[in-house]
Amino acid sequence: MTLPDQDNPNREIYNTAYSGGEMSLFTAGMLPYDREMIRLRLELLRRCGSGKEILDLCCGTGSYLRQEWGQFLRAVGVDFSRKMLEVFKRELGEETPANLLLLEGDARRVPVRSGSMDLVFSFTSLYHVPQVSLAVAEISRVLKPGGVAVFELGNLWSLNTYVSGRAHRRQGIAKPFHVSGPAMIRMIQEANLEIMEHRAFQLLPMWGGPFWLRPLTDWRWKWLLGLKVAGKMLDERLSSLWPLKLLAFRHLFVCQKQ
Repeated sequence: MTLPDQDNPNREIYNTAYSGGEMSLFTAGMLPYDREMIRLRLELLRRCGSGKEILDLCCGTGSYLRQEWGQFLRAVGVDFSRKMLEVFKRELGEETPANLLLLEGDARRVPVRSGSMDLVFSFTSLYHVPQVSLAVAEISRVLKPGGVAVFELGNLWSLNTYVSGRAHRRQGIAKPFHVSGPAMIRMIQEANLEIMEHRAFQLLPMWGGPFWLRPLTDWRWKWLLGLKVAGKMLDERLSSLWPLKLLAFRHLFVCQKQ
């Protein structure tokens, strides 16, 4: 059972304003920064999910799941947008793989039985879920004891909150629902999840924004912040520093259910 649409306007936005092409992973002219973000996410899937039962929460068109599904024992994709799931099925071709199940459902009330998954992951999606603490609690519920969760949360105190909120009002893109850094830690702990890794990215939005913010939001920052320093992007190095971590937008967590 899903929660009311009026509680999350993004269901209608994804069903009407998005084609599904916006979620493609690899595009022409992609910068090294974006390729590195994709690479590290896929590496986490291989490391934590190979040969296991996994759930892609807010799977959308399956841009990440379709890259790796052959490595999983069983994969379930859940999304609240019927349109995105239809695109997912179309991208798969004529036949859905036997080890893949796609379900329409809300991230805050996942239609999957408790304690059934080895890995739950959610990339670039939970930023758009109101009351995201309910989604984190659901991630924990569906995990087996000792199971692993890999997910990203958006920081309320980041400059990206202003930029994405403005883009929602002016351009009709998905509405952001971000939370503060301390709130992220609290909801994870309350969900009985132990943080194994906590990585921060996107100190600057590097997209959009009004003209007076362009010195901080220009996409060309990706050229500099995407440079590698001792194996990690400069963006992650800076975003991980205290107190800059409190201002970085993208927080990636690897957690284990206790």
